Amino acid sequence: MNYNDYELLDLIYDNDEVAYDIMLNKYKPLIYTVASKYYKYISYKNYTDVSFDDFVNEGFLAFDRALKNYDQDKGYLFYSYLLSCLNSCYVIMLRSLFALKNRPVLHFEDLDYEINDVSQIDPYDDINTLWFSDSLKDYLVNIDFIDSAILQLRLNNFKYREISQLLEVNSTRINRVMNKARKYLNGIDNYIFN
Repeated sequence: MNYNDYELLDLIYDNDEVAYDIMLNKYKPLIYTVASKYYKYISYKNYTDVSFDDFVNEGFLAFDRALKNYDQDKGYLFYSYLLSCLNSCYVIMLRSLFALKNRPVLHFEDLDYEINDVSQIDPYDDINTLWFSDSLKDYLVNIDFIDSAILQLRLNNFKYREISQLLEVNSTRINRVMNKARKYLNGIDNYIFN
């Protein structure tokens, strides 16, 4: 027997697992198609930390959220609502993956390589002067390890609140570390440390 989306949704809201399976099987091709589109985009960017299965699983979560939040009284089809949910969840996923703060944080020992390698995508892409590289290297060697971690996290676009939670330090210390770094690296554009 064929059910339309509204009948299936009514059954799903009554906790009918068979109706849920029918609905999921009906929309699996859409989930796979949209996931494939975004996975191709991320593959084209040579980003290898996520797999196609990660995108599909995120699509299934979006499907569940769409079922939970769909309101048929608003006048749009479930298909349209699900498509919007899928696109939204994948855009958020891509933003999260490409955010500087979600890339691996620079390790203290690897800092020489990270600063001087201009071909690598990292927070130092805009910093191409030898003076800055040498000054920052010297500065990080001569400060406390926690202060060095604070500075590196800030250079990786972490907010003060996030640094405070990660390193269990107060915002006063973070502010002090950033001010000392600004004074030491006086010739650098201040936007790096803001």
